[in-house]
Amino acid sequence: MARIVLSILLVLLVAIGMVGCAPSSSSSSVAVSSQVQPTPTPTPDPSVLKVGYSKANGFNPYLVNDSLVLQISGLVSEKLIEITPEMDIDYRVASSITSSGLSVTIQLRQGLSFADGVAITAQDVVASLNAARTSATYGAAFAHVTDVQPAGEQVVVTLSRPDSLFAYLCDIPILKEADIAAAQPTASGRYTYQSDNTLTPNPYSAFSEEHAPKTIELVDISNFDALVSGLSVGSIDLYATTKESITTSAYTSRSTSYNMNHLVFLGVNSSRSGFLAQPGVRSAISAALDRQVLCDRAYYGGALPARGAFHPLYPCVTGVQTLSTVSNIAACEQQMEQLGYTRSASDGYYRDANGYRPELRLLVYSDSALKRSAATLIKEQLSEAGFLVVLEETDDFAAGYTDKIANGDFDLYIGEVKLYNNMDISPFLENGAVRYGIVQSPELATAYNNFLADSSTAEAFESMFAQQLPWIPLCWRTGTLVVNKQVTGMIPSCSNIFYSMQSSLLDSAPQA
Repeated sequence: MARIVLSILLVLLVAIGMVGCAPSSSSSSVAVSSQVQPTPTPTPDPSVLKVGYSKANGFNPYLVNDSLVLQISGLVSEKLIEITPEMDIDYRVASSITSSGLSVTIQLRQGLSFADGVAITAQDVVASLNAARTSATYGAAFAHVTDVQPAGEQVVVTLSRPDSLFAYLCDIPILKEADIAAAQPTASGRYTYQSDNTLTPNPYSAFSEEHAPKTIELVDISNFDALVSGLSVGSIDLYATTKESITTSAYTSRSTSYNMNHLVFLGVNSSRSGFLAQPGVRSAISAALDRQVLCDRAYYGGALPARGAFHPLYPCVTGVQTLSTVSNIAACEQQMEQLGYTRSASDGYYRDANGYRPELRLLVYSDSALKRSAATLIKEQLSEAGFLVVLEETDDFAAGYTDKIANGDFDLYIGEVKLYNNMDISPFLENGAVRYGIVQSPELATAYNNFLADSSTAEAFESMFAQQLPWIPLCWRTGTLVVNKQVTGMIPSCSNIFYSMQSSLLDSAPQA
């Protein structure tokens, strides 16, 4: 009996072995794969970057004033110069730009070509500059240009007034003379057109980046909200915004800031108040402000403290601006005491020799959450320094805010102005858009004209500005580039959100 059982076991073992070694049949395959296998997560292509654009508006910013068109032109069109993230000049089609009096000489880099192999010429640069002059996108910045002429390997620009920082205006796309009116001009940049919705590296580009994406997939986007939703659902990989505040998901995206020329300032009505008409009072108010706290708390780190009239990163003012980024109460008190004001023992506010206690109305547009937060902080800082400040909020931008400013119905107000890249402060000067309440100083105007003629006089201008402070700079707001978490290495600047993509590889696997 034991021998029979042993025989049966041997037969079973052999049968099992035969099944294990036999070729799979359709029936056995179904039996083995009866459990559902998980679908693997698709891995993004590391060489493709998905970017939003406006198909209807095309690629030519000389034809339409549209932020998406302007951004995409940074990929398909090379520029005379780029402005670096540190606010310096990066020469591209131009190898140098020299301003002298009313004349600007643009020396062109040799050996550059469009994507079809045709050389970039001085005539192309002249046509592009003239197109910029008449465009809605660039026209106002070039209002002082009166003539543009080719001169061999140079282009000569004639101005109606000197402009020592004219080179900073030259971050304009260079198009073929014949393509100035084309919605899809021949590419001259790092990428060229492969199809209606695909860009690939331009083989003729002198500024290509080795590790940049090999394909740019263009996704037609209708508006800013579509950009935001497109990033959240994964149809695009990034978007840029200059809005004061944005909403992002820490799970799907991350953001990086880039420097801009958006100045947030404290407008001062020197013509209405005898108190504020004193430069020493304005200087004391400036000393009492903690600009770093404003940047960190009111703007959540999305701003850079102002140090003077010009953006602090511009090379011409490096090391010469004197406004403090932190509160200096001692300097404030010293300045006020010299003017005959003392802090009252009863309430801590400044009073003059007659016991008069100045009261300052600070006007703010309350629908701007960041400016409202800044106004609250400014009131607190000035109150701690001995100034009585009453906050006046309005959610009516037209009648409650801009009309009050235009009519001089304020003591102080929080404003913002976008300066052109050549640091043109005309908005604050006579007939400027934000001139209201500002004392127009002939001495400061002379110092500014000297700066326009020669940027090396920046220190003298900044010194006089700090003494007079007709308006009080607070901070320079930054822009924001929001990217899919799988995108790395994007380096934006104020002239091109695609300034550098040298390390911009898509990760091989999604990040948590």
